Amino acid sequence: MHRRNAATALLLAGAWVACAEPEKPAGRQILIEGIADERARLEDTRDLDPASIDSRIALGEVYYRTAREFLDLERDEERYLLFLSRSVDEFVAAVELDPEDNRPHFYLAMMEAYRGDLDKALRGFRNALALQPSGVAYTNIAEIFIYMDRLTEAESWNDRGLRNGAPASAMMFNDMLMAWRRGDLEAAETIFGKLRDLYPEAVATINVARLPFPPERFVQFARYCCRSPACGPYMLEPCAGVGVTVEDHKLSADNALKELRIEMEKTRRLREIYRQRRELEVVIEGAPSGSGAGGDESDADDTGSSDAAD
Repeated sequence: MHRRNAATALLLAGAWVACAEPEKPAGRQILIEGIADERARLEDTRDLDPASIDSRIALGEVYYRTAREFLDLERDEERYLLFLSRSVDEFVAAVELDPEDNRPHFYLAMMEAYRGDLDKALRGFRNALALQPSGVAYTNIAEIFIYMDRLTEAESWNDRGLRNGAPASAMMFNDMLMAWRRGDLEAAETIFGKLRDLYPEAVATINVARLPFPPERFVQFARYCCRSPACGPYMLEPCAGVGVTVEDHKLSADNALKELRIEMEKTRRLREIYRQRRELEVVIEGAPSGSGAGGDESDADDTGSSDAAD
């Protein structure tokens, strides 16, 4: 998936794979040390201008990447929850500063996919599309439909991305996932090779986090995906097809409850914000904050309010 005002980044895959390459731990350590420096710099920037939406979003992204690395690389649940909470706080603060900015909804939707809730992720990406129609907003939704195994809808949304100016890398990435989902590993390998050669950043940065080492072949990418809680649980059969065990999003019972409380507090704050902005077509927890149609949008016509942008 892709975000606005940032380098192209693909989502719904992870940054950890339990392979035996001896250089992998060094790569992980470099990632952890590098993100700590970036985090400190962005915290200083945020403190100098707390009203800067861009600073809030940039710091929220880095907090989220930090949370992911502590859980995926270190299995440190406490620090995962610490930085997850900080990330959510920054994105909600950005929404408070400008409820019409689509970027916080993009990141919050991405986080839902990582937590294992594709319905909420889809809702969040629809909110981002409603606030700022763009090509990548369509391809992000297409990617969620791929993970839901709703390939006809995924193809339709991918085509809308093409008509609305989505970057070729986003559409090719979805095409690769769809080929893999259908069991056509040869086609998936071919598309992956084009992505690697034409858009190297597309396969070097996954789920907003840079991989320790960019994959050179599709099967390496597949391993990253299958062993990521943001991807593997949604691709059980394709992962079995490449002989990789799927990694779920796992927390202890106590920490799962803490994670749920973070989610509930986020929802409460967002609902309050959009209660004051009834003219915006933003759906929080299945109920629209404005005066539009009620109910969960997952049951609605998939064209939604976005047809005007086609």
